[in-house]
Amino acid sequence: MTVIWSEAELKDKLLAASSVSPDHPVVITKFIEGAREIDVDAVAHNGKLLLHAVSEHIENAGVHSGDASLVLPPANLPTATVERVKVIAEKVAEAWNITGPFNMQIINADNPEGGESLLKVIECNLRASRSFPFSSKVLGTNFIDVATRAITDTNVPEPVDLMKVDRDYLAVKVPQFAWTRLAGADPYLGVEMSSTGEMATFGKDLIEAYWVGVQSQMNFRLPQPGEGLLFGGDTTTGDLAKIVDFLNPLGYKLYAANPEVKRHLEESSKDSTVNVEVIEFPKQDKRALREVFEKYDIRGAFNLAKRRASSMVDEDYVMRRNAVDFGVPLFMEPKTAVLFAQCMSVKLPKVEGVPAEVRRWSDFIGGKPL
Repeated sequence: MTVIWSEAELKDKLLAASSVSPDHPVVITKFIEGAREIDVDAVAHNGKLLLHAVSEHIENAGVHSGDASLVLPPANLPTATVERVKVIAEKVAEAWNITGPFNMQIINADNPEGGESLLKVIECNLRASRSFPFSSKVLGTNFIDVATRAITDTNVPEPVDLMKVDRDYLAVKVPQFAWTRLAGADPYLGVEMSSTGEMATFGKDLIEAYWVGVQSQMNFRLPQPGEGLLFGGDTTTGDLAKIVDFLNPLGYKLYAANPEVKRHLEESSKDSTVNVEVIEFPKQDKRALREVFEKYDIRGAFNLAKRRASSMVDEDYVMRRNAVDFGVPLFMEPKTAVLFAQCMSVKLPKVEGVPAEVRRWSDFIGGKPL
């Protein structure tokens, strides 16, 4: 699976597909650029919705739902949209006379004619999803227990709308990747799933929860102020400059692999003090590149990829791949990269005492669940 951006890419992919299997067709569907995705976990009984959870993705649609970061309750979805999603879940449950668990992915796109956003169901699975445990723990209700009761028609509970409960917290499900086990693979998030696990973290708001979530990833080391950060990737949007605006006041040393990125960051940043140094960047000598990382004390890399690299000597591919191989935290998806930069700007100034996010799970949900 892949997203096609040009006629040339379409030709390449169709030729590759035909060489793999000339007897099977290629399915082509419309890709809605800039859309968001909503995840729904639900349980129904004889077509009647019993309970549901509505989570939003941080990443734009186009990142596989298994690789996306989920936020529950949603931090940015209007209440009206959450209500419309519930109506969709009720209609789907009734139309298919569902008994048991089901999961949906819904596209949330801007309406070109104005008014309410467009909601489109792109997938519905009549099974429990990998996010069912997450929804259960965040909302304090065992979705699988309810689903089992529905399937066995035993002590089926009355419908309840868990999304209408006011909560003073939210949680984020953050993916865990294993790029180091896939030698040479391009660390890039697309429509095919790449993650090998996930963590669920709680906080009073999105900043707090995501800050904890990313640092829970295996072997993650937070870049400290005064160390070097390397920038690259897509300069056609303002995302790289947003990241720099958050991080420059913290005292990091900022580096780029080419003059174009330097110029973009210095000209697009709102901070007039931004200074980015262009460093040498050997693309075909891994040992020399490691020495460059050590020379400039590069402890973090922000390379925002719009598409997968086309060759092994692509500068952005080399940056992403070697950041992984050298054990340097890599941020390559625009929405999550900007969000974590914002987390750093808020959380790195030291706070005395125990951080607010350090609480027991039962404290967040108001006691142990039944």
